[in-house]
Amino acid sequence: MVSESQLVKRFGELSTSQQSVETLSLFLMHHRRQSQTIVHVWAKELVSATTDRKIAFLYVANDVIQHDKRKGGEFVKDFLPMLASAVQHIVSQVDDENIHKTVKRIIQIWNERQIYQPDAIKLLKTSYENGIQKKDSDDEDDEDPTNGHGKRKRIEPSSTSANNSKRRRKPKRKLSLREEIRRDLAINPIPVPVVDELIKMLQELENSPSSDADVREKIAALPIEVSDSNLLKNLRDKQEATDLYKLVQMAHGLLEEYNLRLESELRSRRYAAKMLQGYIQAQDRQIEYEEKLLEDYKNKLSKLNLIREEIEKHKKNLPQDVNNMQVAPLPSAGDLFAR
Repeated sequence: MVSESQLVKRFGELSTSQQSVETLSLFLMHHRRQSQTIVHVWAKELVSATTDRKIAFLYVANDVIQHDKRKGGEFVKDFLPMLASAVQHIVSQVDDENIHKTVKRIIQIWNERQIYQPDAIKLLKTSYENGIQKKDSDDEDDEDPTNGHGKRKRIEPSSTSANNSKRRRKPKRKLSLREEIRRDLAINPIPVPVVDELIKMLQELENSPSSDADVREKIAALPIEVSDSNLLKNLRDKQEATDLYKLVQMAHGLLEEYNLRLESELRSRRYAAKMLQGYIQAQDRQIEYEEKLLEDYKNKLSKLNLIREEIEKHKKNLPQDVNNMQVAPLPSAGDLFAR
């Protein structure tokens, strides 16, 4: 058995070198019976890792997943709910185009080798794009709105009028989750889900992060100083400021890791809702088919009843006993040729 503290130490020593990744991967595979605990610590340490080390966590996950695919699939299953959020987190936090290409290539490998189903691959690709967009929006927010001389850039009238026209446009109505799922199913239908898979998916959602009372209690127990900047003026010395900084860092890590888990749960619930909706649609189609089949057999039964009635009528017109009927004997050969 491996403890969480041992896992934290191992992940803390992880680097992007091939030897480091393979060594940790081998260690994790040796303890694959604790896959859920390992994945939980992996996600937590990924969030707190430095920018240059984040991609190493995806390297390890990729190596473990591909080896585990041939040995039972515990890691393949347990990593899936966390991967979408992890991909978006890495892409949005790491400002390196080569790293982005690497993440995209890993997703492509999982697709080519059929590690995950097409729906899961599509979700990972969407998370990748969302990470790129989040990073771009963050970069735009960081840009200096001045023209380099401490003055605001002059806005052309044409662009101002264009912006005003955009503001006057009626905002699009946001689709509800049900409408969004129906639209997705119309664009990209899914195979009929297996009942056992649906039941298993719903059972896994019973132990979701949103029902994790321990973490919620930890968050609720955080002192108000970590969220109210107005209380900074009450700090009396450098030691208090240092202690508060450490507390804020701890709270930041706790909340970011919990948010990562909640995002994964949200995606899992959306996927489950899509599967359920697909299953309901499949059942509706089956009901429609069965109703048509029932109507067809009712028509055939009606025709058979008519035929049976005709046979009964014809049967009444036939003689009662053919064997006792007085029938003249047929002429013999001699009678036929007699003169």
